[in-house]
Amino acid sequence: MGDKCNKNRGDYVFDELKQEILKLELKPGQSISENEICARFDVSRTPVREALRRLQEQGFVNTVPYSGTYVTLLNLKNIKQMIYMRVAVELMVMRDFMKIATPLLYEEVRHQIRCQELLIQEPGFEPEQFYSIDKQMHAIWFRATDKDMLWEFIQAQQLHYTRFRMLDFVTETDFTRIIKEHTALLELMQNHDTDGLEEALRKHLFISMTRMKHAIEVEYRDYFEQES
Repeated sequence: MGDKCNKNRGDYVFDELKQEILKLELKPGQSISENEICARFDVSRTPVREALRRLQEQGFVNTVPYSGTYVTLLNLKNIKQMIYMRVAVELMVMRDFMKIATPLLYEEVRHQIRCQELLIQEPGFEPEQFYSIDKQMHAIWFRATDKDMLWEFIQAQQLHYTRFRMLDFVTETDFTRIIKEHTALLELMQNHDTDGLEEALRKHLFISMTRMKHAIEVEYRDYFEQES
């Protein structure tokens, strides 16, 4: 019975810490103390060490001998390649979507955009909320074309890409621009404008690299692995 309780507690600690890392509540490079986690979750060292071991196996934390355990840094090269891959894959999916999209499916996309518009009117809304709706909108064309596995694969690239996306939204000040880009993507699909769609999607997914250049190099420099 005790082993089962420890396992359940270990799963809980693991899930909580992983979500905090993905949401940047535990920041890249931040030290993680076993003692603090034990006290915070009111558990023994056994489930905490099991949770940290699993996080290390998945690349979310790194243990340095005689130093401690730290949240892993972001890898900019990895992130750039993920964005490149996503542009290539999502463009093909959106092309397939245009071939089979019904007015009802387009209305589903429009509804998600409307939800984004309503969200940013709420005082003190969390960037994580916008990120969640953003994901739901992009998932529509993957789901409608039976490309769920591809979407799940993209979402599974959590170690660097998801955290970067969260940092993108945390530092974003113009959510209206993002909504305008979403609206433009919808209109381009409805008009079957493949060339315009490629240009718009590339700009939409890569703009964070340009917009955040100063933040990456200065304000959040310590969040990233330093390239040689």
